[in-house]
Amino acid sequence: MDSDPAVRMAEKIFNVVQLDDGSITVDAPASEFPDKGYFTLYDKSASAKGVKGHSFHKFTERHAYTKENFAIKKDEENPNWTCLIAPVDKDGDTIPDTNYVPRSFGLATLGKKGLSVLPDKDGKDRQSMGNASEKDKTLLSNLTMSWGLNIPTASNPDEPNLRCRMYRNKYPDVEETVVVLVKRIDVMGVYVNLIEYDDTEGMILLSELSRRRIRSVKKLINVGRQEVALVLRVDKDKGYIDLSKRRVSPEDIDMIEERFNKSKSVHSIMRNLATTQKRDVEDLYESFGWELADEFGHMLEAFKRLLTDGSILDKYTMSEDVKEALKKNVAMRLTPQPVKVRSDFEVTCFAYEGIDAIKAALMKGIESGTEMNPIAVRLIAPPLYVMTCNTLDQEFGIDLLTKALTKVETEIKARGGDMTIKMAPTAVGAEEEAALAKALEEAERANMEIEGDSEEEEDDE
Repeated sequence: MDSDPAVRMAEKIFNVVQLDDGSITVDAPASEFPDKGYFTLYDKSASAKGVKGHSFHKFTERHAYTKENFAIKKDEENPNWTCLIAPVDKDGDTIPDTNYVPRSFGLATLGKKGLSVLPDKDGKDRQSMGNASEKDKTLLSNLTMSWGLNIPTASNPDEPNLRCRMYRNKYPDVEETVVVLVKRIDVMGVYVNLIEYDDTEGMILLSELSRRRIRSVKKLINVGRQEVALVLRVDKDKGYIDLSKRRVSPEDIDMIEERFNKSKSVHSIMRNLATTQKRDVEDLYESFGWELADEFGHMLEAFKRLLTDGSILDKYTMSEDVKEALKKNVAMRLTPQPVKVRSDFEVTCFAYEGIDAIKAALMKGIESGTEMNPIAVRLIAPPLYVMTCNTLDQEFGIDLLTKALTKVETEIKARGGDMTIKMAPTAVGAEEEAALAKALEEAERANMEIEGDSEEEEDDE
């Protein structure tokens, strides 16, 4: 048998015999399923309706369909059937965003009874969705499932669909702050796209642009610019979203921009994964992405954890190829890169100890380094020195050099000398490093010339 879990899972497809918002019953014994996990639900009728025919779901319990586990009639129980239960909230209600209703049904709920292949009290086939609807048996005959997350290859593998919102909800909540892109300015207001919600269109009414009197809209807001806006109203049926710019506080802007930048980083990783693994990006989000976000607060925090703990993906029973590609992608994008922190300073001492005092003071600074972040001090040209360290944490490196310079200053002043910081500790890039290397090279060349002059003078004597 193939060792790939996705292949093993795909080998077992089970028929659905009962379905409601928070449970699914299949014609397979409980031994076929783990105590909790994930499954993939399929609807054969979906393609004719022009919608996606698969969805991913989580179950937190699994029980044999018997009177011991459920309040059912004796003649209805079937120990070879298994019922999987969806997650519930603190009140014991099925969470709407994680219910089991196939999107191909076009319904938000299946009602209290749900669907069942079992006959009704009169022994007839059930029509739980109403007398004018199809029989339950017909609806359920199109449904099958397999345990685990069987993420299918995109319908066009060479160009998988990379469009998707960044969060589980299709639309933002009222009073949520979002990042928008200004598309056009109209007499009624400003039309924008909600970047985090798959460019869903929204409008900022002119009265919601500013608290001040508006003399010129174009001076206040520009097409092609990103703005932060507050959601006022959401009409999910018509797709209308009204927004406000004037009700956004400076604190909201800082907070939402931080969230947006994190979400943008995650979206880049997920789109790259979709391209390399030939999967639609929405399937990746729906199968494991938003579950990780719920568990860690944000997907970026989950990805950071993944750098050191690959086991966080163990519970997502899916293709090992996808898992390994995700780990590789995250490592490539998020592994911290070393940063060089540098400070320039002058040290002088005209007391009796002179150069020995300077050496002792500099040594105090060097000793402040750590095994992972050693500190180096080099002479540029007397009395100018440069102190550097390489670190994965920029703030830590700056703080480390600041403390080291304080020790140098304390020691040199105790020995009768003085110190002046010419450039405070700061992270430097390639250009600054090149300039430093050039300065050191010129200083070394100058020293060599001085030494050469001294030798000539000695020969003349």
